[in-house]
Amino acid sequence: CSGDPPEGSEPKAKKSRSSRSSRAGLLFPVSRVDKQLRRGGFAERFGASAPVYLAAVLQWVTHKTMDVAGKISKKSNQQCISPLHLHRAVQKSSVLKQLLRGSMPRRRGRAVPRRQHVASPCKKKMTKSKKR
Repeated sequence: CSGDPPEGSEPKAKKSRSSRSSRAGLLFPVSRVDKQLRRGGFAERFGASAPVYLAAVLQWVTHKTMDVAGKISKKSNQQCISPLHLHRAVQKSSVLKQLLRGSMPRRRGRAVPRRQHVASPCKKKMTKSKKR
């Protein structure tokens, strides 16, 4: 009965911590989706894989939308994706259109108003004789 470990047992290596997102190979936070599912009161109980699956679906929808919106912004020679590009991306893709049916807000106006062209008095062109 000395301080030696019993025969047949070896010291266990510590497991390195890894998030559920990294174990599932996702970028979206599984733990945050899990917390929102619990808070939402959608069901009394749900399986351990439910937030993983939901995070994967949300990541896929976001990737698809941003991919199409990026192509639309490139086509219009712009570097930034605007809300208009996202709206057009959803309208263009039949899969996204069907998935987000009824939940897309209708565009009532532009987020940033366009500059209004105001008619100003016509400036006379300077002739060569008036230039010094």
